[in-house]
Amino acid sequence: MPGVRAAQREATRQRIVHVAVELLIERGPAATTTAEVQRAGGFSRGALLHHFPAREALLGATIRELMERNEAAVREAVAEMPTGLDQVTRAVRVLGASMVRPAFAAELELWAASRTDHALREVLRHEEKRARRDLYRVVDEVFGPELAARGRYPMVASMTVQFLRGLAISDVLRGERGRTERLLDDWAAVARDLLEVDRSAT
Repeated sequence: MPGVRAAQREATRQRIVHVAVELLIERGPAATTTAEVQRAGGFSRGALLHHFPAREALLGATIRELMERNEAAVREAVAEMPTGLDQVTRAVRVLGASMVRPAFAAELELWAASRTDHALREVLRHEEKRARRDLYRVVDEVFGPELAARGRYPMVASMTVQFLRGLAISDVLRGERGRTERLLDDWAAVARDLLEVDRSAT
């Protein structure tokens, strides 16, 4: 029954990652240790170490589920966004709404923790390539093909991601939702002008 055993091992691995993600969101990277994941999930030490012999490997594995949760948050934001907005404002608001969710904040905390953790940084660098592709695929989908085809769009997409990451951090510190919404609309106006100038020049 090698196929069944392989499926069981993969299911165990996914449960371990899921527990680690929950701890990461609730308590942060410092508290997400292999011992805590083992305790919270009721795993044997051998099962956990079989899949993740080091804490850094476990934290790196959480990136995929965090990204999946972030993508789900984008879909929820799309469904909840009011109609009547122009496409740029709608895109910025959708991305802004998804990037203040706990899963996105947890992902940022992982990057920040890697500044002083060389082993974690090396693991995250490997994961970041795929996560970056997934992130920009979602950003492109939210802006839509017509905007994504414009010459200045790659710059607008990159600056939007950087702006929203900074905003997510400041939102944790300040929690001023009204101010955050004004900043989102301000950035949408800048992005719209850049894309409109780009269109008029073609």
